[in-house]
Amino acid sequence: MSKKFQLGIDIGGTFTDFVFIDEATGEVQLDKTPTTPENLWEGIAAGIKSSDYDLSDCSLLAHGTTIGLNAFLERKGGKMALITTRGFRDVYEIGRHNRVEMYDLFYQKPKPLISREYRFEVTERLDANGDVIEPLVEEEVLEIIKQLKENEIESVAVCFLHSYLNPDHEERVRMMLEKHCPEIFTTISSELVREWREYERTSTTAINAYIKPVVKNFLDQISQEFENRGYQHSFYVNQSSGGLISANLAREKPVNTIMSGPAGGAVASAKIGELLDEDNIISFDMGGTSCDVSLTYEGITSVTVESKIEEHPVMVPMVEVHSIGAGGGSIAWLNENSRLKVGPQSAGAEPGPVCYDRGGQDITVTDANLLLGRLDPDRFLGGRMSLNQEKAAAIIDKKLADPLGLSQTEAAAGIIKVINTKMAHAIRALTVERGLHPNEFTLVAFGGAGPLHACEMAEEMEIPRVVIPVASGQFSALGIGLSELRQDFSRPVIRPLKAVEIADVNQVLDGLQQEANDIFSRQGIGPEELNTELAADLRYLGQEYTVTVPITGDRDELKAEWQELGSKFDDFHHRIYGHSAEGEPKELINLRLKATAEVSQVKLEKHQDEGEKPPAEAYLGELETYFAGEDRYLASNCYRRELLKPGNRISGPAIIEEFGSTAVLSPDWQLEVDSFGNLIFSRKE
Repeated sequence: MSKKFQLGIDIGGTFTDFVFIDEATGEVQLDKTPTTPENLWEGIAAGIKSSDYDLSDCSLLAHGTTIGLNAFLERKGGKMALITTRGFRDVYEIGRHNRVEMYDLFYQKPKPLISREYRFEVTERLDANGDVIEPLVEEEVLEIIKQLKENEIESVAVCFLHSYLNPDHEERVRMMLEKHCPEIFTTISSELVREWREYERTSTTAINAYIKPVVKNFLDQISQEFENRGYQHSFYVNQSSGGLISANLAREKPVNTIMSGPAGGAVASAKIGELLDEDNIISFDMGGTSCDVSLTYEGITSVTVESKIEEHPVMVPMVEVHSIGAGGGSIAWLNENSRLKVGPQSAGAEPGPVCYDRGGQDITVTDANLLLGRLDPDRFLGGRMSLNQEKAAAIIDKKLADPLGLSQTEAAAGIIKVINTKMAHAIRALTVERGLHPNEFTLVAFGGAGPLHACEMAEEMEIPRVVIPVASGQFSALGIGLSELRQDFSRPVIRPLKAVEIADVNQVLDGLQQEANDIFSRQGIGPEELNTELAADLRYLGQEYTVTVPITGDRDELKAEWQELGSKFDDFHHRIYGHSAEGEPKELINLRLKATAEVSQVKLEKHQDEGEKPPAEAYLGELETYFAGEDRYLASNCYRRELLKPGNRISGPAIIEEFGSTAVLSPDWQLEVDSFGNLIFSRKE
């Protein structure tokens, strides 16, 4: 009998994760297949084929991918050109004069994606109010089009001075490009970034144009494959801001999806925080190739529009994620001074860790966890995959233990210590360095490797509580599958706060609301289904950068709340930077509107408490596990997570196994299964 379901998919560097959610029962089915870098569809197809579901019964399919990010990082985007205002083609290369690394004598500015010969200038000019000073000379555009064809340009970025205030010239150039060379992909800045900062707008537009051919071809392929297998509805892609957009919009604005996967996990962590009534959450996602850390503080997940990827500015909303090369596949190696290093290089999906027995010859974090008794070699991925412990032992002896004069256990424990230290630095970057103490937070640990290291990370950072969420090995895919549609809109204002009239604010917000209504209507969502949130970017007079202050009331309460906006900005500034200047004049720079709409009808189910004692069938036996704090191996009771019940309690040391992930409960810790199926770790009294 057919079963209606929703599907979330997250393609990682090592594995592709799947979460199938039964709409009638809320039952969750998980899968994980090796990522296939040469043809990503093969990994997706394998996961769908192995499930109990038919895509013709799927009501919602949402997908997170790093295809755009990888195309950018590996410089595999399209051959591209830039069309800009006469006299401004070098803005993209000059960038900012600030020195990012003050004490790095060898610092180099990022190399532009577009060489100077393909940065074309055209006569046109707007002033700072968006009024036309010089009209667009279309004959020059036609001449540029000839050169684009001659040089076999695949994608064009169009970014004119002050076009964020008046997009007419950019839109006219796009029309001409679509008429005379429809085979060339076109990106105009006014559709991506309606804010000032010429360099950042140009960089964002260039990145979008660069990855657009790759992302579009990928989405075209998998959309067709989904359709061939019976999927009949809109196909969604997760954004860097943590919400979904339609695949059609993602084809046009792929830069919005560049941090798609990590954002899914961050938003899902915040939702777990809501379920547990926890306002302060550290999201700790350790997968096969990277570790992604993000923060939810006082119920607000940190989202920024001033990100950089390899020093290239990206001016679109992104969940603020601190990513480092630290995952289960991170390679352990010795430098020229025979010091142990781990990462950022990764064994990836192919050949993978040595213990995968696929030809890998480099010891990884996964190999170390296996040798320390944290993983059962016969039950990896629910028994679907066996791990070769003997081969891992032989190579760690040869490459690390013997050269360092250490035992096998000491070498493996050293790998874990090094990787944990790197990940602790990532957490400190978002907490301690901002004046926040980690002991005020709950750690939500997920990903294929996150639960293995959760207790050690909590001990290192003095975090009192750890949550291993449901579907922890596929948690980002779960978050993507349960996400809502989201679009972010902004308009520059740039005037003293005291001089801003509420009528002017309402006029700008009315325009943003209409833009939101138009975009969502193209995705089948009516205005009555939208939820909106307002915010304002402010700064003290003379400052360079802004602080985004949420406006929490609805439009009817806007006038009253606007009177308090200045003091609210002072509070936010003090919270972020540790100081404020209440008496200083303030400037309003941008107004923002976030529009969301629910598309998923599935909610995590709450279940009744079934007692403290785990059921007998959940017990799997013992593993001899090494714990650094004890400096010895201890017998750890092993349990199948899917058979544990709400209310069950387990005392460490213990190993909790599930498909796609394994959690280690250290000797000084205990756990309880909550009513949603999350594992709540806490220190023993």
